[in-house]
Amino acid sequence: MTHCPACAGTRVHTAVASRATGRRISTCRDCGVRYWSDHMAEERMDAIVIQKEWSADDYGDWVDIKREGAGPGAWREALGWIGEALGERGDRRPLIYDIGAGDGEFLSVARDEFGYDVTGNEIVAGAVELARERHGVRLDLGGLEAHGHVEIADAVTLWCVLAHVNEGDELLSDIHTMLRPDGVLFLQTPHWTAADQAAHLVKRATRGRASQVPDRRIAQHHWILHTRRSITAQLERLGFVDVVAEPRLRYTLTSEAYVLSLNPPSWSVRPATKMLDKLVSSPVAPRIVLDVRARKGRA
Repeated sequence: MTHCPACAGTRVHTAVASRATGRRISTCRDCGVRYWSDHMAEERMDAIVIQKEWSADDYGDWVDIKREGAGPGAWREALGWIGEALGERGDRRPLIYDIGAGDGEFLSVARDEFGYDVTGNEIVAGAVELARERHGVRLDLGGLEAHGHVEIADAVTLWCVLAHVNEGDELLSDIHTMLRPDGVLFLQTPHWTAADQAAHLVKRATRGRASQVPDRRIAQHHWILHTRRSITAQLERLGFVDVVAEPRLRYTLTSEAYVLSLNPPSWSVRPATKMLDKLVSSPVAPRIVLDVRARKGRA
């Protein structure tokens, strides 16, 4: 990729490869976004194929390793903002469309506690089944491009989805098309933090030998980490306005799941989990996600 996937600039630098995985991280010197330089690599494509084949039980196991309470608090905050941003809509119940809706729990909160009409999509058939069984939420199966939605939604939400998709511009353009005039977008996406930058510098200084943290942060599941500047540039370039991006201290997975993803020695898992539990409850913990709010611009 010779241009930046966020701001479309050409001042892109690609750093040394990880000795463990071979992955190389590219940096846009204009907007600061970092991403896997070859995000269409076979390693990542194979992981996507495997995930698409998950059963409802497989997807349920994934949902169940999320940190208790981390999601619902953020969901209610986002839904409160959506209500304020949309304002009065007369007698019509606003529709929220959640992209990559998982087991549908977020949409069930939007429906049951906030009174929205809800729907969304998932590329994993097992997740569509799980959403219907657990929460009575019906989802489209397949990517957004397969459904051709035009001006159907008052609000679109994405919870850590943008970093998964191969073509972010295509997805965001489809979202712009499916939003009604003055519709709003809320998304959460992984954030490139000062801690990430420090780990990246260590990786470069050791010529790719010390790469454990960068290999965890930019991998099959998240191939791009945004800055406030980069996500704002991408959304504005694609026709969104009133963009606000805010770093948040939010760790969605349990500490044990994060630690295990680093493949540490078995003896270190328990103490490392306890240490991470203390860190994530501290105000000095890295703010590893961005909450991003925007509105559909008028033509």
